[in-house]
Amino acid sequence: MKIVIIGAGEVGYNIASRLAHESKAVVVIDQDPQACRRLAEDLDVQVIVGSGSSPSALTEAGIRDTDILLAVTDSDEINITACLLANQLSPLTRKLARLRNEELIPFHSNLKKESPGIDTIINPEVEVVKTIRKLMEVPEARDTGDFLEGKVKYVGIRLDDASPIAGLPLSEFHKRFGNDRPLLAAIIREGEVIVPRGKDSTQAGDLVYFVCETRNLEEKLKLLGVRISPVKKVLIVGGGRIGAQLAKSLEADKIEAKIIESDLDRCHELS
Repeated sequence: MKIVIIGAGEVGYNIASRLAHESKAVVVIDQDPQACRRLAEDLDVQVIVGSGSSPSALTEAGIRDTDILLAVTDSDEINITACLLANQLSPLTRKLARLRNEELIPFHSNLKKESPGIDTIINPEVEVVKTIRKLMEVPEARDTGDFLEGKVKYVGIRLDDASPIAGLPLSEFHKRFGNDRPLLAAIIREGEVIVPRGKDSTQAGDLVYFVCETRNLEEKLKLLGVRISPVKKVLIVGGGRIGAQLAKSLEADKIEAKIIESDLDRCHELS
């Protein structure tokens, strides 16, 4: 698989490092010669000094035989232009863009469906807010996420001594819970990942991941001794972009939110 990355900053560097270790063919384009030199010295990747919004730089990178383009510079304009040009030069290449400007959020759908035809748009602040909101759905959870457009959820719960399944072998789950037994996907114990089998037992202190249909989440949590209490009031420390986005998200769901911010001018903006 060949991947072209636009941007050799911290985000681009870390992505390139991960992909290079997975033996992917990686090409990185950036205008900063020092950032390019750092990549060339540290990683087994091809580096091109140039702008990701330049057709010649994209052509030199071999965009026409590239599987995925990742536009992750600090400039939304360059990222959008890179995807636009890639769409013209290589329509079959999948395009991912990092876009941070809040004003572009309402246009994400159009940027995907129409030109420049971006397949995936990532706004870091929006993703953080989504993660926080997911964790708020299950305050006891250490981790949570979903599959199949939200129809299936995975949740990570830390077991304590009072948990109904602490010390219980998986082979006993059916006897204890019947067909409603929780489906355990993984157990994290002292940093070790355990794929649970019938003879394995859960222990207090384990981080247990289970999977269920979203509609059955509350029922499964009760089996684990966890009850969901709806969040009604939230205090947000920090009125930056993430804090503001989170407050808007909560307000849309009629959850009362208060923000603590030390910058008086920012407070006036938020109010």
